[in-house]
Amino acid sequence: MTAIKRNVFQYCLSFLKQIKVESTSGEYSGPLEVVLFEGRYMLNSENATYSFEDKYTSYRTALFTIAEEIKSMKSALVLGLGLGSIPYMLQTKFGFKGTISCVELDKTIIRLAKKYYPDQDLLSALDIHDSDALMWMQLNSQQFDLITVDLFIDKNVPRQFHSETFLQQLKNSLSANGILLFSRLAEKSRSEKTLIDNLKKVFPSAIEIDTGGNLILCYKNGQTA
Repeated sequence: MTAIKRNVFQYCLSFLKQIKVESTSGEYSGPLEVVLFEGRYMLNSENATYSFEDKYTSYRTALFTIAEEIKSMKSALVLGLGLGSIPYMLQTKFGFKGTISCVELDKTIIRLAKKYYPDQDLLSALDIHDSDALMWMQLNSQQFDLITVDLFIDKNVPRQFHSETFLQQLKNSLSANGILLFSRLAEKSRSEKTLIDNLKKVFPSAIEIDTGGNLILCYKNGQTA
């Protein structure tokens, strides 16, 4: 797929207001909208932002907390692609030079990521898997220096990712000094009680990073509380 070229007029106008670029519907995510804002492409669902290039605040904040560790990492696994904000920030803002595997279930989101990724040369370096993250983790035998979990349908983390089994698979897929970042909404709901309890059980030494709207669990393998 050919990447979209940014219209100069729209680019300048986007610093004054959001410019709607494309509306579509995901196979699993429902209505999706790509807008250009502040010179960057943003992917929105009905109630949430899935991606915003290097201004994807939740993960940008979390990645800054491990910036030094990222420089020496050789492999990363990104569960939940959006338009590719997480790999793009790793490549351009944090000096990551290793391999990046991305897992995304929604084919529409993969299509949009390939179309709107800011740098096509950097896009070609990504290993994108069209797969359910739960099944992918069940079959995975690799270990990664960094795993990011950004698995939302609209503003909810689907229940299959709340299980202790899935969380243990994440833990087992970390390298000796690997780091896990797991995002959920800061707003606690009854439906996420199991997720919160299991995160504490599987990752007792983890800390939570409040990014304003989201809480991102940060677990460093081999580190005790």
